[in-house]
Amino acid sequence: MFSCVSGVLSVSLSSQAGLTVEAEPGDDVTLWCKHSLTKSDHLFWCKHTNNSAPVYIACKYYSLTLSPHPCFFIPESNRSVMRVNSTFSSLTITAVNLSDSGLYYCSTLEGKYMIFSNTTFLQIREKESPSSKNPNQSEVVPPPDVFFKLVLVCGAVIVVLLSVLLFLLFIVLKYREQLREDSDSKVKQENKVQDGEMMNYAALNFSNKKTKRSHRRVEAEDPHILYSSVRQ
Repeated sequence: MFSCVSGVLSVSLSSQAGLTVEAEPGDDVTLWCKHSLTKSDHLFWCKHTNNSAPVYIACKYYSLTLSPHPCFFIPESNRSVMRVNSTFSSLTITAVNLSDSGLYYCSTLEGKYMIFSNTTFLQIREKESPSSKNPNQSEVVPPPDVFFKLVLVCGAVIVVLLSVLLFLLFIVLKYREQLREDSDSKVKQENKVQDGEMMNYAALNFSNKKTKRSHRRVEAEDPHILYSSVRQ
């Protein structure tokens, strides 16, 4: 905080962290500040530029009971509209131009001191026109055959990808065919083994039946009967 003296009036400036607002010519800009009025009094908006004293650009008399009204000693501007409530004040500047650039803040009187609020720096930037570009900078124009080369490269990539895809498809089909052949061979081998087992079983069964018939024939003969031959 620092103080300066103008005549018999001491001015106290509180250098709080300020904001920067950027705009282009013709824009409407609204600036805000927070005041500390606790009673009916005057509230000012000031503008400060380099190497110049602060200039009052708007003023309102704030009343706790009545609506704010303009100060008679500071004329109102057609492009600056000031509003104030119990906590904040706003300043709207319509159709800004380069001369509106500067440091803005609102202030109040407390006894013999003038208290300034947080500051806002308004910076008006000119619109960049096409003619403001560096004429020495030539536009980069791609060669006419670049597009043709890109098409060729993309076509080659597509052909390679299709070739790889077809090769993988061929490998998969070949693998499936090999699996099917192996499965068929295994089934044939199993069928051959089963046929051999069936033939062995049939031969063994036939031999058992023949043996049983022989036993039955022997049992049919009575061992106690004697045969004799009589000659006449």
